[in-house]
Amino acid sequence: MSTIYRELTKIKELIEELGFTISYPYDDLLFVDSNAFLIQFDDTNLNSFFLHFNDCLSQEVQTELKDRITSSSTEKGLKINPKGQFQLKQKEGGDNEVELKFIP
Repeated sequence: MSTIYRELTKIKELIEELGFTISYPYDDLLFVDSNAFLIQFDDTNLNSFFLHFNDCLSQEVQTELKDRITSSSTEKGLKINPKGQFQLKQKEGGDNEVELKFIP
């Protein structure tokens, strides 16, 4: 079994420059403090990432964030690919467990 190394520095800097922080890294996902969006590593390209928005955000806010994120990422030599939305719900009966569902 091989381990995949995922470079965090550039994407972390980008997220922080936009006024957010990473609240929780999990496998290939980076959860942002407000849960407005999450970043997913593209394991085929070290400088490429997927962007998923929380489905609770209005289309207007999603568009504004997408524009800010993609503009800043280009300056850093990163490629951000909008991929859809997600839902995050607490699992029934689970104290600290959440269910993540991707919506294309």
